[in-house]
Amino acid sequence: MEELQTLIEQIKTDITNGKSDKEILQYLLPLLEKDPSTGGRLAESIVTISDRMVSRLLHRMFEVTQDKKVRKIIKRSLYRLKSKGIAVEEILSNEERPILRPLKGDPKEGFASGIDFLGQRLLWLVIPHPGRGLTVMHGMVSDGEGFVDFSQDEMTRKGFRSLFEEVQEKIPFPIVEMEPSYVAFLFTQAHQLNLEKKGISPQDYLHAKSEIESIKKDYAKPLIYSTLQADEIAGDDRMLGKGGDLLKADVFYSWRIEEEQIRSYADEVWEAEESKIVLNPAQKEIRFQGIYQKALTELFSGERKFLYQRRLEEMAYVLLKLGREEEAKISLSVAMDLQKPLNPIQPNPFLFQLVTKSIFSLLAEAYEKKVKEPSLIVKP
Repeated sequence: MEELQTLIEQIKTDITNGKSDKEILQYLLPLLEKDPSTGGRLAESIVTISDRMVSRLLHRMFEVTQDKKVRKIIKRSLYRLKSKGIAVEEILSNEERPILRPLKGDPKEGFASGIDFLGQRLLWLVIPHPGRGLTVMHGMVSDGEGFVDFSQDEMTRKGFRSLFEEVQEKIPFPIVEMEPSYVAFLFTQAHQLNLEKKGISPQDYLHAKSEIESIKKDYAKPLIYSTLQADEIAGDDRMLGKGGDLLKADVFYSWRIEEEQIRSYADEVWEAEESKIVLNPAQKEIRFQGIYQKALTELFSGERKFLYQRRLEEMAYVLLKLGREEEAKISLSVAMDLQKPLNPIQPNPFLFQLVTKSIFSLLAEAYEKKVKEPSLIVKP
């Protein structure tokens, strides 16, 4: 009895820590195979843990055991969970399975927003339960840090649509439909980043982790590569040359390099402009170009270049779903160019424009602040 209670506590801890039902089942398998009676007592006692994960775990146990007594106990435990108000899927054996099966419920849905200049975006995963509404998983993820936040709620479809429309009105980025399996894949990537950066993910995600992983598929490449012919875009210099114009588009308009990353280069441009050394316009331009090139080389020679490649690939998909195929192709062209080493002679047009835009946005703000400063000179 004491060993059984220890096992129950271990399962409870593992659920809290976000382990999946598959992971938990691995250490239960030997017990179920070797000692069915203890497995039955476990199935009876596990309902003291009021969590949806227990329902999934009992289903797993039912699938792997052939002992009729244990299966009967599992069914009874599932009924007890259901009476507690916990979502439970019915177990139907092959003999019990009806010839006329009910119509399938609504399909799962996925949604994703555009990406802001910090690499953050909103993701939604909507899982319908016929007759019981929706499970809505909603998170803001960062490609540099992982989860910014995550929540899981049960709601009606009407409630979800109302919330969804409210969010659309508040954020400056479009939200498009996305494959649920890919949204789940992006959620699991954010979880891995959280573990690397902070050592833990939001508690709500840990509770939803096993369900998300059951929906997730593994993707070797971002989703855009399965919807656009990348081979036709690669090496298209005309398409790549339009890369700098992307920053004029509404979905990219707010993009700039973070102030702490670009400030030193902006200061150099300011100093060059205010220099007491007399330089003609051509000499100044050469000096400015040298600063821009240095910024490109120092900022985008490592991890940052990969982050922007991935952001542009993801944004290409958003643009395509918005019906803006030409811009989607340009975004993908720029992203594929970032797979190559930086070219100092012909810099990536998008990154070059991003650097200059970021520098002059910062200088414009500094100039405006300077103009507003009160003068210390007392007028007669």
